[in-house]
Amino acid sequence: MLRIGVVLDSFISSAWVVKVIEGIQSSDFARIELVVLHAGSRPGRRSALFGLYERWDYRRNKASCDATAQVDAAPLLRNIPSLAVDADVFSEDQLSAIRRRDLDVLLLFRPSGLWRSAADAVRYGVWSFHFGDNTRETDAPDLWGALVRRNPVSTSSLRIVTGAHDEGRTIYRSHASTDQLSIYSSRNPVYWKTAEFALRRLRDLDRHGMESIKSLPDEGDARDGNRGPSSLQVILFMRRHVARWLQARIASMHRWPRTRWFIGIRRRSEDRSFDDTSGYRLLPCPEDRFYADPFLVEKDGKTFLFLEDFRYREGRAVLSYCELGEDGTPGVPVEVLRRPYHLSYPYVFEHEGEMYMIPETKENRRVELYRATNFPAEWTFEAVLLDDVHVVDATVQKIDGRFWMFAGVSDGRYSNSDELCLFYADALKGPWTPHPANPVCSDVRRSRPAGLLFYDEGRLVRPSQDCGKAYGYALVFSEVVTLNEEKFEERVLRRIEPGSVKGCIGTHTYNRTKRFEVIDRTLPANTAKGDADRA
Repeated sequence: MLRIGVVLDSFISSAWVVKVIEGIQSSDFARIELVVLHAGSRPGRRSALFGLYERWDYRRNKASCDATAQVDAAPLLRNIPSLAVDADVFSEDQLSAIRRRDLDVLLLFRPSGLWRSAADAVRYGVWSFHFGDNTRETDAPDLWGALVRRNPVSTSSLRIVTGAHDEGRTIYRSHASTDQLSIYSSRNPVYWKTAEFALRRLRDLDRHGMESIKSLPDEGDARDGNRGPSSLQVILFMRRHVARWLQARIASMHRWPRTRWFIGIRRRSEDRSFDDTSGYRLLPCPEDRFYADPFLVEKDGKTFLFLEDFRYREGRAVLSYCELGEDGTPGVPVEVLRRPYHLSYPYVFEHEGEMYMIPETKENRRVELYRATNFPAEWTFEAVLLDDVHVVDATVQKIDGRFWMFAGVSDGRYSNSDELCLFYADALKGPWTPHPANPVCSDVRRSRPAGLLFYDEGRLVRPSQDCGKAYGYALVFSEVVTLNEEKFEERVLRRIEPGSVKGCIGTHTYNRTKRFEVIDRTLPANTAKGDADRA
């Protein structure tokens, strides 16, 4: 059982901090053995104007699951020894007290001078959370630098120091999308997600030892600054905020959105690689809806296109299909599946002579399996593959004799686009086992699935979404290097940027069969139906 120390300002702490404490105390591999109350652990100097902005922003955007809400951690830490520290460096007596507790890890929830001074007194070093590009102590507010520099991606990490002269190394890092209009809305999901980091690495430490805690290369720099934001920075940021707010208000006055998703279809050609964007023709789409998430399936010599059919008036999507002609000309989409909750990502496949569909049903908190009773038009509910989960775009494929599920997973308090999780099973209906390395990717720029895995030039390729700048911003194609019950590894091969097609501002699904390829793109709503080379 790992022996953990935690450094707190007081027993009244932020909700995300208390979540970490609760996770450690309820685990079967770690227990908190010492609480260090660091009275000197306070934010650096901030301008009065920034303080006003933070309070206004909090009131305006406060979430129901507020990571910064003040919660009493004392009930979780009852009968645990505490050590009061006023300075940013431990005294010799205090270090002796720490050594007597025989700690494996001392956990700080934000960097301070304490993280080096105690490193020699703890078996596996001092672990510290960081928010933003900085990998050192800083007075800059969490994630403020990403807003100031208009960085679409915000970083959070867990770092370790194992000696007084150690510069530290990163042992966990995640990337999330930045809300360019609100520092609170950027922070809140990142805090909740970051609360998972320590448990993941402590579990690795307990199971596999310190050699399993690998170092990650440093990225970014210290441009977030070592001081709080100036009043001028706040004024310039708020001016940008007002301009964007006005743009959003004007856009909301239109009956239908100015942009929408379109599906492009083309015949495959040996002269084109999968990241070549030419030759697609748009599927005609009525003005009161959009089509997205295209999936192809070949059956009895015919090719069928299944898609998300989003109805603006209903505020959610049904699933529809159409048949493709020999030249790729689509028929008129026909509705095939409707539920009292949103449906999308209609992955259709054949298994043991039956046709199945796994649509996205996150709104129902399940991964559901449907079977065709009269393919392609009639479907019936068959089984629940995962229950009580926040899962999007579950992609199930049989690879090397085993079923693998790739899915965007969260706990409901941060984005499903941030982290990729794997599950495996010997049978389609399960039981499904979570991969021990989950999440196998924690990066909003390439986690969320974007279609079926496929083989290209002998490589297994996984399409994914880059949701850093916006949901469904770009497509990323990665080669799966290792896939087994213990390890997953992939490396990025290619990308499809939205700017590769005139007027496009997003692209987020790609699929193909032996004869056809499909893709979807966000284009101006008035894009001509059937317009060539626009998808």
